[in-house]
Amino acid sequence: MFNPGLAEIGSPIPLGGTSNHFRTSVLKAIHGWDAWNVTEDADLGIRLARLGYEVRDLPSSTLEEAPITLGVWMRQRTRWMKGFVQTATNHSRKPWVLLRQLGLWRIYGALVLTWGTVLSALVYPLFSALFLASWLSGDTNFFASRWEAAGYAFSRALFFFGALAIFVPACIALHRRRLWRLLPWVPLLPFYYGLVSIAAWRGLWELATATFRWNKTSHGHARTSRSGLVQKHQARVVSTRSLKTAPP
Repeated sequence: MFNPGLAEIGSPIPLGGTSNHFRTSVLKAIHGWDAWNVTEDADLGIRLARLGYEVRDLPSSTLEEAPITLGVWMRQRTRWMKGFVQTATNHSRKPWVLLRQLGLWRIYGALVLTWGTVLSALVYPLFSALFLASWLSGDTNFFASRWEAAGYAFSRALFFFGALAIFVPACIALHRRRLWRLLPWVPLLPFYYGLVSIAAWRGLWELATATFRWNKTSHGHARTSRSGLVQKHQARVVSTRSLKTAPP
């Protein structure tokens, strides 16, 4: 539900890796995509916005396959975080040009979706730990000043709305897809974002040590994937032929 929302408010969209449809003339006009960026789809989405093109969402379903092991998932997310830093760095080299091309609102969206994604992942464990330590201490009755009380109230409000930003979109997405069987996993999202933070730190390390390494993600293992459906159909055809040709 995330990208349709971005399209609705006119924000730049860091494209995903599945079900993108381009006009060939537009791709030629913007000189294709950056072959050195490990999230070339995200970079392409920001570049399209900078050059005056719009990205819209198609009301269609994609049988996108999630990584099947933690190791594969971690390598994929590490690549994504590294690529977001590459994208943000490339497009922030001339901020005044970026501002002129996108305008104030859209440049804010572009920076939040690139720098913001990585920075929030990097500091997520630290800020969560600080909040939990403050909350568990229970010393909330005495403040040295009104500013301290206001800061305390602000931190609580920020944490509350941050929690809503984690859980509410997930529940809305489950409702739209009729996947309520996945609801018991939603409370584990804070731990999931802890893993995202690890991927972000790994991405920074790779940016310094293996800038252009592309951690490939294997697909076609799930029964709902395109390859899985093809393999399932082929197996059914072979089984049917075997039954037809088997002796009585």
